[in-house]
Amino acid sequence: MSEDGLYEALRGFWHPVAYASELAGGGPLAVTLLDEPLVLARIDGQVSAFRDICVHRGTALSLGSVSEEGLRCGYHGWTYNGEGRCTRIPARPDVKIPSRARLTAYRAAEHLGLIWVCLTGDPVYPLPENPYFGDESFRHVEVEPYDWRCALPRRIENYVDFGHFAWVHDGVLGDSAHPEVPDHSIGRHRNELRFEHPHMAEPPDSGKNRSLEITGAVEVKLDYRLFMPNTILLDQYIESVDQRYLLFFSVCPTGRRSCRCFTFMGRDYAFEEATDTEMLDFNALVIGQDLAFVESQRPEELPVDLSAELQIAGVDRVAIEYRRWLREIARGPDAARQAAGQRAG
Repeated sequence: MSEDGLYEALRGFWHPVAYASELAGGGPLAVTLLDEPLVLARIDGQVSAFRDICVHRGTALSLGSVSEEGLRCGYHGWTYNGEGRCTRIPARPDVKIPSRARLTAYRAAEHLGLIWVCLTGDPVYPLPENPYFGDESFRHVEVEPYDWRCALPRRIENYVDFGHFAWVHDGVLGDSAHPEVPDHSIGRHRNELRFEHPHMAEPPDSGKNRSLEITGAVEVKLDYRLFMPNTILLDQYIESVDQRYLLFFSVCPTGRRSCRCFTFMGRDYAFEEATDTEMLDFNALVIGQDLAFVESQRPEELPVDLSAELQIAGVDRVAIEYRRWLREIARGPDAARQAAGQRAG
């Protein structure tokens, strides 16, 4: 078992590749997933994903256009339907189109404001959940996607690492005078890791808390749902005012040591656009604080071997459980399904 095995196994899972809003005009849209150049297009109202190569002369289909007829290559006008079959060759409109004139198509879905793609047949796990998506009592803000030079698991692990709050985010999310990590529960639930941070005290003047009518520290409880292997729903409950701040965060492994991050921020208070700006600025601050540390990690890929890096019981509990599950994913689809309590194929 190795990092090579894990990277190959990731092809069997749903991954976010773009916001649905990026495909509002129908496309084509060039994206990359697991080092595979893809093109997205909305054809007959449905999202399709293909290898970004025209079968005629190997040019990028993302340089073409989408019309009522389908995805048209910009080089010679060959046109493909939503299944990837060529339906028109303009230079010889009456010619019988060869059966080989067909694109490599991948499974695609539009879900929770994102476009998801799986590079193999049936995805090992179902798409993630977000019960707050579409709830009009919450205001959801789409964060501009950003790219990091790190492997997908490194980015996810950073996002759920309780121990770094007090140091990397001192005065923003944590307090270096109180770096202790409290005891917390964690468990598997189908294709999720569920865990909590039972108590955090945040400064009231941070960008995400300024609009709350609270004096003194903002006491919060954090509940996490980590949908394996790449998506997190963070539900932050502020009990004193009975309000919620949400983060739906999903990571696309563009390559072995690179990823693209997508985030929706949600809240059930202060719907003003000025608060959107404050929260976007706050999110950018936190991301900027994390970036240099995560990109400096060596090895760049998270080790599959649990003994390769030191772990502290209690403090690193989430990381340990995440890595254990990744090891099972690396063993193949059957082991991954068994890890989620599913029947092996």
